[in-house]
Formats: sequence, C-alpha cells, structure tokens
Amino acid sequence: MALPQDTSRPRRAAGELESEVLGVLWAAGRPLTPRELLDALNGGLAYNTIHTILTRLHDKGLVLRDRSDGRAAYSPVKDAAQLAADKMRAVLERGQDRTATLARFVSSLSPEDERALRSVLEASATEKG
Repeated sequence: MALPQDTSRPRRAAGELESEVLGVLWAAGRPLTPRELLDALNGGLAYNTIHTILTRLHDKGLVLRDRSDGRAAYSPVKDAAQLAADKMRAVLERGQDRTATLARFVSSLSPEDERALRSVLEASATEKG
C-alpha cells in the first residue's frame, strides 16, 4: 500500500535545498550546527533532511565539518561568487565549442552585466601585463 504524499507544498527543484543551505551558511559568517540551519531555514524540514544535505555538501567538498563541543558545525569552503564561477567554468569545459558557448553567454547578458564583464576583462588584462 502506497503512503499518501504531502502535496501541500511544492517539491523543490534538484539542488535547491543545497543552495538554500549554502545561502544560510554564507549569511551566517560562522560555522552552524544542523539544528541552527534547521531553525534558520524554517521550512518544515526534518532534522534528518538537513543532516543528509550537509553530508552531501561535505562529500562534494563544498562545506567543512568542524567538531567543537562534541557537535558538528559546518561552514562553506567557497564563497558564492567562487562557487558560481566554478559552475560556469565546468559548463564551459563540457561544451563542444567554447567560443560558441561564450558568444551565446555574452549575447544573453543585460547591458549592465555586459559592462561589468568588460570591466573585469580589462582589469584582468591589465594585471596580466
């Protein structure tokens, strides 16, 4: 006999809860215990769910686990910008045609983002000499 499913809240997209947990850790600026994360997320989640997400993030190398006072506390390994840059680089490396991928990416940027990218590229070129 199948158990009834809770349809009162929409199911999160793949990776969404991991992103939420990382967001709380970045905002905290200090290691948090699973209980502190659970309280901060305030989304009707089970403690075991948070523990599972933290274990997955730890296995992926995205959080550090520190034991103080006998309790595990977690902190992010990378800041949000570095994690996003790593994801963008991974997508670029998986593609067949890097130039086409970059061209499509740049053509989809807002004018503000395009200006920011140009500024970063100019600063990087200056640093490299």
